Amino acid sequence: MLPEYTLSLLFWIAPVAAMTVFFIARRSLAQIPLYAMLLNLVVLSGVGFFLDLFFAHYFFTFPDPSMTTGIMIRKIPIEEFIFYASGFWFIISFYVLNDEYFLVRYNVPDSRYLRYARRLKRRVYITVSLRSLSILTILCIGSISLKYCINRVSGFPIPGYFIFLAAAAYVPWIFFWRISRLFVNTRALVFTIVTTLCISIIWEVTLALPRGYWGYNPNEMIGIFVRFWDNLPVEAVTVWLFSSLIVLSYEYTKVLLYRLRSIRQKTNAEHTDAS
Repeated sequence: MLPEYTLSLLFWIAPVAAMTVFFIARRSLAQIPLYAMLLNLVVLSGVGFFLDLFFAHYFFTFPDPSMTTGIMIRKIPIEEFIFYASGFWFIISFYVLNDEYFLVRYNVPDSRYLRYARRLKRRVYITVSLRSLSILTILCIGSISLKYCINRVSGFPIPGYFIFLAAAAYVPWIFFWRISRLFVNTRALVFTIVTTLCISIIWEVTLALPRGYWGYNPNEMIGIFVRFWDNLPVEAVTVWLFSSLIVLSYEYTKVLLYRLRSIRQKTNAEHTDAS
């Protein structure tokens, strides 16, 4: 019998498997959306693995080892790594499923991507503005001040988990916003956010925290906890919301891939004319 934490990963793995079979059976997913999905899955899973490998022992606790298989990587259960990979895969696949099929009526046509990509003067275009850096600074200073006011501790209290999330998850989406906002299927995004919230509430609040799959180190949190949700830190709630914004990264990647295609087509045309 599989341990509970391992078995509970079916909340993410089962729908991912079903959607993957659907994509393969239909064989109608274009090359660029497919490549954008895979690229984002690799990069974002890498961010999750980085968090686990270098920061998990600061931010999280694993109070009941019997809930896992006992396979550890740097003292972190392997289930954590599987969760990040399957969770990101679920969010991207669910958005694509709705964008390309069930809510295709509101899908931005490929021709619009291509026209926009041809107008881009840079191959890589990320908006790194003073505003986004200012937001990150304000979030960091604000969280430190809030933790100090709540806990009244001496010294210099740093809510490490929130600062990590702000730097690696919250603010980076601003970099993609200028381009991605033009192509996001808003209805598909909202549906993805709501579905992710529902699964997260059932999985983490109802199972994970009460059963001891993992916990949060209160010293690394701001200090605001949802009491009737097993003292769930407010940072975890924001993760549920912001994790769905990987859709912005997906749409941005699609624009870049269309840009590369337009450059390739232009180069081929020039070679043809020259010959």
